[in-house]
Amino acid sequence: MNRHAVHTVAALWLVAGCATAPAHRAPRVTASVPAELAAYYAYPRVPIHATIQPTADRGQWRESLVSFPLSAPADLRPTEPSVEFEWFESALPGRRPAIVFSPILGGDYPLERGFCRFFAARGYHVALVHRKTLKIAPDQPVEHVELLLRQGVIRIRQVVDWMALQERVDATRLGSFGISMGGIAGVIVAAVEPRLRAHVWAMAGGSIPDILISSRDKLLTKPMARYLRENHLDRATFERRLRDTVRTDPILLAPYVDRDRVLLFVTLLDRTIGRANALRLRSALGAPKTVFLPLGHYTAILALPILKREGLRFFREHL
Repeated sequence: MNRHAVHTVAALWLVAGCATAPAHRAPRVTASVPAELAAYYAYPRVPIHATIQPTADRGQWRESLVSFPLSAPADLRPTEPSVEFEWFESALPGRRPAIVFSPILGGDYPLERGFCRFFAARGYHVALVHRKTLKIAPDQPVEHVELLLRQGVIRIRQVVDWMALQERVDATRLGSFGISMGGIAGVIVAAVEPRLRAHVWAMAGGSIPDILISSRDKLLTKPMARYLRENHLDRATFERRLRDTVRTDPILLAPYVDRDRVLLFVTLLDRTIGRANALRLRSALGAPKTVFLPLGHYTAILALPILKREGLRFFREHL
């Protein structure tokens, strides 16, 4: 059997195994963000002086690298002083909707660029936010994880600031897309960033301590084992400190997200995020519309056409 035939059989099997659950019918009132929580993710609103470097003109869209200084609150000492993202600007005329795209934890964005180009070719501007370090570094205290998570939220919010100021962006039609760690970040940002009106998240889960403790993925287990070894910690102590200090967490912030503007993709054989953690997040969000995939975290690459197609349909309905 040749490669094309294999891909065709795999696609047919995948489509047959997918199941979509609509949003739960029971009414759900989205909780209002407490003032203290809103203040925690606030930052000085200063003029944005961005450097924009064009990188490619694809005809249907143009690509640029955008960067500007991070505006950090006084009590946050950022590990990275800048905000950087790739801007995919649709060539379609008029003011267009825009999507902020949060990437996976590893790699150099080839998968994410494919999504961004897909949406840009169909009339959406897309900002691919470059991830900054989010690792359990042995030379940092456990509390450093929370600093990185909070910093990430503020960075994405400032990308939204920049998008909303662009002449060709319709600031009333902004959304988010995130995969894996990007989906987790997307949930957190959606809770405190009301300008984002529609969200597509794939392979996300929570809580963050539960994912770190239960994951079977070497991308997470190896650095955690090294951290425990070099800091002479046992897993129970590490877990307790995580739970005591991580407050930037999708489970904790899910009640502030509008369930009816969310599309989830859950991979049922996921050993990285963990199926239980994915379903726990879905429950915390109030059971939004969900596509269940009979795949693992990495074999989900087979479902990319489904993520693109269903994501596009969802954005067209809600933006």
